[in-house]
Amino acid sequence: MQSINKRYIWIFFAVLISVMALAYIINVMSIPPASKPQVFVGDNNVNAGYVTITDAKGNVILQTGLPVYEKDEYISAENVHYVIISVSGSKAVAKEKQTHTSFQYRPVNKVLNPIAQNRTNSVPTQAAPRNVHVVIYHTHSDESYVPTSGTPSKPGKGDVYQVGSALKDSFDAAGISATHSLNNHGPHDINAYHRSRRTATQLLKERPDAAFDVHRDSAPLDSYATSINGLPSSRVMIVVGRSNPNIQTNLQFARNVKAKADDLYPGLMRGIFIGKGDYNQDLYPTSLLFEVGTEGNSLDAAERAIRYLSDSLISVLTR
Repeated sequence: MQSINKRYIWIFFAVLISVMALAYIINVMSIPPASKPQVFVGDNNVNAGYVTITDAKGNVILQTGLPVYEKDEYISAENVHYVIISVSGSKAVAKEKQTHTSFQYRPVNKVLNPIAQNRTNSVPTQAAPRNVHVVIYHTHSDESYVPTSGTPSKPGKGDVYQVGSALKDSFDAAGISATHSLNNHGPHDINAYHRSRRTATQLLKERPDAAFDVHRDSAPLDSYATSINGLPSSRVMIVVGRSNPNIQTNLQFARNVKAKADDLYPGLMRGIFIGKGDYNQDLYPTSLLFEVGTEGNSLDAAERAIRYLSDSLISVLTR
C-alpha cells in the first residue's frame, strides 16, 4: 500500500511539472521576440524592408524596421501619442490617442535585486547613492552603417559596438561607471533576444541603475538624418516593450530621457515606440532599447547622436 501511495505521489508531481513546463513554453511562444530584418548589400541584397505607419489621411507618422502589430503605440517627436489600429504587410495605420505638450519628470524605481525579482524592496533612484552604474549590450551585434563599413551587417562585429563604446566613454567622463558587453548574439534572427537575455541577466547581477540595449534601425535615411549644433547626426528612437510587467516604469524612464533630450538637443529624439514583445525589459524596470540611426547613416553621425543622448541620460540618472 505504501509503495502504491508513493507511486501516485510521483505521478502527481510528474504531471504537475509537465503542466508547468508546457505553460512556460506557451507563454514564451505567445510573446514573439522582436527582431528587425537583417539587411544585405551587393549581390545578396536588397533594402531591409520597413513598415510605414500613416494616419487615416495617409500622412506618414513613422517608418521603422521594427515589427509592428495592432495595439502597438508610438509617441512622436512632437509628443503626439498614436495607437496602431491596423497592419497589412509593410503598411500600418494609426490613430491619435493622446497629445502631451510636454512630459513631466517623475523619478522611477530601481530594483535592488532584479534577479530575485524582489520588487517590494525598491527605492527611488533620486534617493540612491550617487555612484551610478549602468550596463550596455547589443542584441543585434551585427548591425552596421553602410556609408562607413560598406555593409549593414558585420556578423559578430557590427558598428553598433562602437556606438556602445562611445556611450560608455561618455559615462566614464561623467564619473558614471559602465559595463559594456561585447558578447555576440548572432545570428540576427528571431532568437537573438533569447540569446541576449542570458547576457542581460548576467549584467543585471551588477545591480545597475539602468540597462541599455543599443541598436540601429532599418528605415529610409531621411527619417533619421538630422543636424545638431550644425553637425550631421543621426536621430534616436527609444523602444519600450509593452508585453512586460515593467511597462509603466520603463515608459516613464523613457519619457524622462526624451524630455531632457528635447530640452538639450531639439530634433535629436525621433520618439518612443511601444511595441509588442518584452525586449528583455521584463528583467529590469529601468531598461531601454535605443535605435541609433539607420543603415544609411554614417557611424560618425551615430556616435555623435549617442554622445548627445548620453547628456540626457546622465542628467536623468544623477537627478
